[in-house]
Amino acid sequence: MRVYVESFGCSQNQGEGSAIARDLARHGYGLADAPQDADVSVLVTCGVIGSTEARMVRRWAELGRRSARVVVTGCLVPLRTGEFRGPALDRTTFLPIHRQSELPALLDGAGRSEPAAQVPLPMVGADRPVWEEVVLAQGCTSGCSYCFSRLARGPIASLPADAIVERVRGALARGAREVRLTGLDTAAWGADLPGRPRLPDLLRAIAAVDGDYRLRVGMMSPQSLAECLPDHLESLVDRRVYRFLHLPVQSGSDRILDAMHRGYDVRTFRAQVAAARERFPDLHLSTDVIVGFPGETDDDHAATERLIEEVAPETLNVTRFSARPGTVAARLRPIGPRVAKARSRSLTTLRQRVARRRLERWIGHTGAARVLEHGPGGTAVARLGNYLPVVLPERASLGGDLEVRIDGARSTYLLGRPTRRHR
Repeated sequence: MRVYVESFGCSQNQGEGSAIARDLARHGYGLADAPQDADVSVLVTCGVIGSTEARMVRRWAELGRRSARVVVTGCLVPLRTGEFRGPALDRTTFLPIHRQSELPALLDGAGRSEPAAQVPLPMVGADRPVWEEVVLAQGCTSGCSYCFSRLARGPIASLPADAIVERVRGALARGAREVRLTGLDTAAWGADLPGRPRLPDLLRAIAAVDGDYRLRVGMMSPQSLAECLPDHLESLVDRRVYRFLHLPVQSGSDRILDAMHRGYDVRTFRAQVAAARERFPDLHLSTDVIVGFPGETDDDHAATERLIEEVAPETLNVTRFSARPGTVAARLRPIGPRVAKARSRSLTTLRQRVARRRLERWIGHTGAARVLEHGPGGTAVARLGNYLPVVLPERASLGGDLEVRIDGARSTYLLGRPTRRHR
């Protein structure tokens, strides 16, 4: 039996989709590159906003036309399974996130083409990514009033450190040159474990694993980071850990942050950014903003724009508020869609200007970068030690290290050229 796995949404979903594929291969199932070549299609869904949910339902219907059977998992199961209606429904199995490891047993009744012992695990190669995601935990410790993911995944359930370290070892054994630690809030890892270990403890355990790999630590809340900021910054001293901080602020207004139930104020976020940049002047700051949250006034939006201008993140993700069923914010009175659209457009323009100004500082820099992707038109994408992407004019060996010179900048990436190949 051949299975096609497709994942949408955040890096946690991507990591779970990759884990599903590896688990199926370990149990003897063949992996297909397209749904029409598969007996079963697995769809890992995202439900962060309403338009994404609609896209997931459409994609499910498409997979149902191309595969004999469909398994739906991810954040829409079980909370939104009622939205899946159509001819493929009687050939669809809905699998909750916490039961994803049961998928091979679920499919066993239909048989498989080869015994498990004869099927090797997927390895990194010319046509496979040279990174892997490793999920640290399900759920989180927060209770944001707008968040559908927290409803879908529940309270935090951290994997033990030794299990995560083994997953990192497994990724490296499969040839990964970069490991991406992911979760709804990576800094909340360990809050539910005996002794309450924190993220820096986990990073020290991973650092004991030998190898010339890179480690990207994913999104974290300022509320959770506040409990371990100095130790976390110390973790970034290891050259294998990207000097990268994904710290969503969501609003520059304390009034809106309180309505969002975020658990911190703007001063806390500002102080964390200042501390991180003081320790690492070349830090790559990524943050997120929700525009058009219920009750957001012109003054609230202006405060957000002032904050973005001040902290000048290298990366800014802008999302218009979307009321998700079951959340507290869905019961609040929304602002007009035209107002939300105008604010989104204004903040996006600001993002482009601020980010380009930050990235132009790198023009003339020469340094080491690791090639992680092949881009369109024969290009390649490498990452500096702070995870800034550098687009190179020609293909280079995936996973290889280059010395690059930065010749230009756009609002989301740098332009460079190799000056020397490390290996």
